[in-house]
Amino acid sequence: MQQYFLELEASASIPPTLVSLSQGDSHHLLTVLRARTGQEIYVVHQGQRYLARLVGERAGLAQLEVIQRIEVDTELPIQVTIACGLSKNDKLDTIVQKGTECGMASFQPVSLSRDVVRWKDGKSIQKIDRLQKIAQAASQQSKRLVVPRVSSLKTLDQWLQSVDDYDLKLVAYEEEAKQTTSYSLRQALSLGQKGQKMAIVFGSEGGLTQEEVDQLRAKGFITCSLGRRILRAETAPIYALAAISYQFE
Repeated sequence: MQQYFLELEASASIPPTLVSLSQGDSHHLLTVLRARTGQEIYVVHQGQRYLARLVGERAGLAQLEVIQRIEVDTELPIQVTIACGLSKNDKLDTIVQKGTECGMASFQPVSLSRDVVRWKDGKSIQKIDRLQKIAQAASQQSKRLVVPRVSSLKTLDQWLQSVDDYDLKLVAYEEEAKQTTSYSLRQALSLGQKGQKMAIVFGSEGGLTQEEVDQLRAKGFITCSLGRRILRAETAPIYALAAISYQFE
């Protein structure tokens, strides 16, 4: 069944009996899917899912009758922030899309020393907006109850000023795979518990410098290995989220 997020004020109560979809979602439901009066869909507001029925159209907006609340939990039992360096082409699109499908709670782009691309100041807001739209579309497709927040671009120094509230902080570091005493991802995840907040950092194609790793360690991050194979920049976060899902769900 199709699902859409309602664009209501955060304080708005549900139900009112009748709600409208956004212009974009109305176009998708009415024109692309050619939904007819009486068709039932899911709508989500403030992390709650509701069953609704299409009752008509007004000023181009789909009008829905809210029928009942649906009790369901689609979220990981641990809140995961994925922090990544800036990769080229559409790799961040892939990370945000697949990361959303795998349950990440938020995404933090970080400017790192070895990034192969740089975002110009004037383009940064546009890129963040694009990634946020990708997260919303992926949340609708995967029937999640929340849309991951895509934060504005920060330098590593800037972001590290706001990481103290994470319960578990990890950094995927390929050099750890060469150390016999290093943490594996499985061992690192065993330090976490359901209900906690976790942040995990990944480099871009160029990886992390030793100085950046030292900065992260100084803020309480644990370096861990994702295995003996070197993963692509867009693969590593999804690999980690799959392991997190296995560990905690």
